[in-house]
Amino acid sequence: MRRLRKITAVLTALFALSIIFPENVLADSVTSVVMTYQDKTYTKQFYGTEVEKIRAGENTDGLRDIGGLIDSLTYLMNGDVKIDKSAVTAAVKSSIIAGQTGINIDLSKYVEGASSAPVANTTPSTENAASSDTAQTASTPMVGAGYKLSEASTKFRANEDRAQNIRNAASKINGMVIMPGQLFSCTTAFGPRLTSNGYGLGNVISGDTYVKGVGGGICQVSSTLNLAVLRAGIVPVERHNHSHRSSYIASGLDATISGTSLDYKFINPYDAPIYISAVTNGGVISISIFSTEDVFKGITYEPAVSGGKMSNTTHIIGKLAGVQISDRVAYSSRYKQ
Repeated sequence: MRRLRKITAVLTALFALSIIFPENVLADSVTSVVMTYQDKTYTKQFYGTEVEKIRAGENTDGLRDIGGLIDSLTYLMNGDVKIDKSAVTAAVKSSIIAGQTGINIDLSKYVEGASSAPVANTTPSTENAASSDTAQTASTPMVGAGYKLSEASTKFRANEDRAQNIRNAASKINGMVIMPGQLFSCTTAFGPRLTSNGYGLGNVISGDTYVKGVGGGICQVSSTLNLAVLRAGIVPVERHNHSHRSSYIASGLDATISGTSLDYKFINPYDAPIYISAVTNGGVISISIFSTEDVFKGITYEPAVSGGKMSNTTHIIGKLAGVQISDRVAYSSRYKQ
C-alpha cells in the first residue's frame, strides 16, 4: 500500500509538471536576415507569429527594425552613405513571403543613387539561428566606426537551456541606437518573453529557489548591459537587484527585470547618439557602447561598490588623467543571500 501511494504521488507530480511546463517550450523556427556592408554585419530574426503576419501582408515591428538597423549604419558612416531603407525592407518582406528562412543582403547594392536594387540573395535554411553560438555570432555586428565608450563581458554555460535566451535577448538590443535624451528600456527592447518571440525555458528566481520559466536567463543580458552603462558614465534611471547574488557578475552590478513590473532603464545623457553592440561567442556575452570620442571629454569612468556583499552602494568614479574628479552614487543593493 505504501509503495502504491508513492507511485501515485510521483504520477501526480509529473502531471502537474506537464501542465506547468508544456512540451512546446522551445523557440519557433526562425527566419534569419543577414545584412552586410563592407566590414559591418547586421542581423535580424523573425519568429513564428510575426512571420505569419508578414506573409499576410502586415508591416510588423520587425520590418520597421530593419530601417532602424540601416539608420545605425548611416550614423556610423557619418551620413556619408545612405541606404534605400524602403528597398531593403521590401526585399526582406518579399523573401519572407516567398518562404525563405535564410536571407542575405549586400547593402552596398542598395546605396541610394545606384543604378538598380537587386533582389535579396536567399538561401533555404531550417536551422534555428538562436540555437547555437555559431549561428548567432556568425552574423553579429562588427563595428568598424565610432568610438568605444565602454565594454562589459560575462560568462555563461553555452549548453544550458538559458543560453538560448541570453543569445536571443542580446540579438534584440544588438545594433540599437539611442538618441540624445532618449530613454532605453530593457523590457521594451527584449519584447515579450514568449516562445513566439524566440525565448525558451531557463532558470528564474521564485522566492528562495530557482524554477524554470520562459525567458529565464535574460537578466544576464540586462546585468552585463548595466556594467557597460556604468562604465559609460551613465546612471540608470531604473535598476533592481536580484534577491540572490548572481554567480556571473559581482554583487552590486546586477540588474534584474521581471514582466512589466521590474525594468532596467537609462537615458542617453550625451549630445551624441550612442550605439549598442551585443554579441555572444561560445559562453561569453559582450556588450559595448559606442559614440563619438568627445562625449567623454577625456574622462574615464568605472563603477566602484562600497559596503558588503549583502548590502552595498554602487558609485561611478570619474577620472581625468588618472586623477579622480567625480564620485556619483548610482544606486544601492540589498540581497537575501
